[in-house]
Amino acid sequence: MSELAFSPDVNFDKLASQEAAYNTKIESSYFPRLTESCTRVNGPVEAQFKFYIDMQGLRTIEGSVKVEATFICQRCQKEFTRVVESDFLSTCDEQKAKSLKIDEKLDIVELNEDGTFNLLGFLEDCLLLEIPYITSHDVDDPECSEHTNEWSCGEIEQDESDNPFAVLAKLKEKK
Repeated sequence: MSELAFSPDVNFDKLASQEAAYNTKIESSYFPRLTESCTRVNGPVEAQFKFYIDMQGLRTIEGSVKVEATFICQRCQKEFTRVVESDFLSTCDEQKAKSLKIDEKLDIVELNEDGTFNLLGFLEDCLLLEIPYITSHDVDDPECSEHTNEWSCGEIEQDESDNPFAVLAKLKEKK
C-alpha cells in the first residue's frame, strides 16, 4: 500500500491558512465504502483540491474527485463501467456562512472534536453521493437495448370502442 501525500485527518485551519493544494491519485483501498458500493474500482481515485480562506473569510475546500468503477446494470444484469465524478465547494464555518446568507451555496462540513477534518471520508462521501440509487446502462446504450422488451411496459393498443371520444364522434356522425 502506497503512502498518502497527506494524512486521512488533516488540520483544516492550517491547510487553509497555507492555501495548500493537492493534485493526487489515491489508492481505492483507502475508500472501503466506495469499494463495497460497486463491483470493482478500476484504478486509483483522482483528486484535485485546495484549501483556502475566501474573500468573506470562510475556511474553504474546493475541488473535484473522480474514479472509474464497474457496476451491475439493474435492467440486464450485465457489468458496465462508468466514471463517477464530483465537484465540491465546502466550508467548515457554518455560522459565518449563515450570517452571510451563503450557506445554501456551500456544503457545510464538520470538524472532528479535536479540530481535525476527515479528508478521506469527505472525498469518499462526495463520490458515494454521485452513484445512482439504481445503477443501469445509459438509456441508449446498445449493450442493454437488446433486453428492452424484458423491462419495459411496451405500447398499449387502444381500441376505438374503448375511447369515449370515439363513441361521441360516432354518435355525431349518425345524427
